[in-house]
Amino acid sequence: MKIRIKEAADILNAGYMDFVDVDRYIRGVSIDSRKVSENNLFVPIKGAVTNGHSYVNDAIKGGVIATLWNKDEPDPPTDIAVILVDDTVKALQELSLFYRNTLKAKIVGITGSNGKTSTKDITASILSQKFKTQKTMGNYNTEIGVPYTLLSLDEDCEVAVIEMGMEKKGEIDFLANLVQPDIGIITSVGLVHIDNFPSIEEIAKAKLEIVRGIKENGLFIYYGDDQLIQNTVKNTYIKENIRKETFGLNDTNTLYLKEFHEDLDGITLTVSDEEFDELHVDILGKHQALNTMAGILAAKELGMNPEEIRQGLLKIEKTGLRNEIISIKNCTILNDCYKSNPVSINAALNIFEMFKADKRIVVLGDMLGYREMSYDMHYNVGKDLSSFNIDELVTIGQEAKNMAKGARENTGIKSIVEFDTKEEAVEYLKKYINENCSIMIKGSRFLKLEYIANTLKDLEEKDEK
Repeated sequence: MKIRIKEAADILNAGYMDFVDVDRYIRGVSIDSRKVSENNLFVPIKGAVTNGHSYVNDAIKGGVIATLWNKDEPDPPTDIAVILVDDTVKALQELSLFYRNTLKAKIVGITGSNGKTSTKDITASILSQKFKTQKTMGNYNTEIGVPYTLLSLDEDCEVAVIEMGMEKKGEIDFLANLVQPDIGIITSVGLVHIDNFPSIEEIAKAKLEIVRGIKENGLFIYYGDDQLIQNTVKNTYIKENIRKETFGLNDTNTLYLKEFHEDLDGITLTVSDEEFDELHVDILGKHQALNTMAGILAAKELGMNPEEIRQGLLKIEKTGLRNEIISIKNCTILNDCYKSNPVSINAALNIFEMFKADKRIVVLGDMLGYREMSYDMHYNVGKDLSSFNIDELVTIGQEAKNMAKGARENTGIKSIVEFDTKEEAVEYLKKYINENCSIMIKGSRFLKLEYIANTLKDLEEKDEK
């Protein structure tokens, strides 16, 4: 976003303290004082743990020329412009809506309980073959992350792929009305954040809020094999000029999977659209075939041809902590630590089946957000491990102990070990880096289980020195 300081204040109906020339141009926005660029607008966020206003001097050293500032915060800086607002988060959102309405870019908006980040990465990779394409970076998919992403788009961006997450009812409605996607995608509906909803049916309704934000004559793409999604679509008001297309395994879908193969180099698939020959995708897991088809439908809507789409699938820029393969001496790690729920655990385990080693170790941490369902959800994950080839199960956290219980009572896993913390677990696991083994690591984002792979990698580097 490029805008004069005074214009930004006017958009927000805000006063300002003009310690610099307010006709100077803001160039871009930052919400992190460690990542500011020259002439940025700094937006300090007041959170439960930290208050961004405390870091304004660091932002100034990085080159910002203006900052939003909550009126009730003391000691505003005196060497940059200060735009006074009631709430910096709401001001960030208002600025992003203004900027969105100036952009000519086509926008693909994506939500779903599972698969939205991979679908974002796949779709952006395809679209970048024809268009100047930008996408949500990392996990900026919240009420703060989405407006920040919008404000980070270049003025000449042609297509943007924006991920929208939710924890409660109304969030997708709010975000979709900021994003105003030309194409809206729902990848899946599952028991994620069920602690904030009375039922999975209500989660489905909340995901369907995306259709309210889709632009006139836009396209709504969704997973057509899920009966819950189908029923919710039928019972949701969708404007007549919004077209609908589906993807899945069944031949009733607009685009469906006909053939599939996978190895550690990626997946190969044939789809029902006869314009396409066999497609190779640089990503792991059969579930990614579904995400790929969602991306193909979006690309075709934007006028891309089969060869452009095929090329876009060959090298995907993946968001971190999802199905990363890390080699440490004789040990191979599948590092999948961004989130954890039964569906994503099962998907990771199916990928892990392809890993060949003398010993196969699965490390599982707590799954968060299941309230009174937590015992059953964790126990059943452990029980279902009987379907996989696992030599050892390592659990981390109090809830994950119920996974261990489910595994002990229902599987033939020879060794099951429980730890309270990731630090204890890594002390136990470090003995394996010199062995011919494979380790899968999976846990909720809150646990930050990537610490395990990073620590084991550091041990390897120390040994080499």
